[in-house]
Amino acid sequence: MSQQSEECLPESASAEQSDVPGARILHMKGRQYDLQKAIQQRAQESVEREAAMDQEQRRPKPLKWAIALLIAAIPIALTLTAAETFLRAFHRYLDVTVETANKQAEEQAAAAAAAAAAAEAMAPVTSDDPDVVMLSPLLVPPDNKAQSAAPQSQASPAPDPKK
Repeated sequence: MSQQSEECLPESASAEQSDVPGARILHMKGRQYDLQKAIQQRAQESVEREAAMDQEQRRPKPLKWAIALLIAAIPIALTLTAAETFLRAFHRYLDVTVETANKQAEEQAAAAAAAAAAAEAMAPVTSDDPDVVMLSPLLVPPDNKAQSAAPQSQASPAPDPKK
């Protein structure tokens, strides 16, 4: 405390005292100020350096992000490929099924048309209009064929009991 009070003395008073051998006053305030200033400057540089390092760590790295995105895209690509493959196989199955169903329908339609044509040929042709005369072919009934075959078998020569 005495140091501060002596600094407040005018220069002439301090000059008089300095001539006298004895205690000498050292001005440490300036050195302390410079030392504090240097410490504060070093601390500020350290804080700035740490902030720059944090900023560098937070900054996205393009290569790191590209690799991460590629790794993340692999399951997505596999899923889409599997779905597309399944859908293609399913469409092929449906095509085969529809084609088979169409063939069966065509065969049934052809059989039905043949049956209808046969039924139409067998059915007598009639008309409700009295002015129309319908001519139909003369068909031999199946009963006549059976009866004509029976007399031939009876007409075959039988062995005479007289011989």
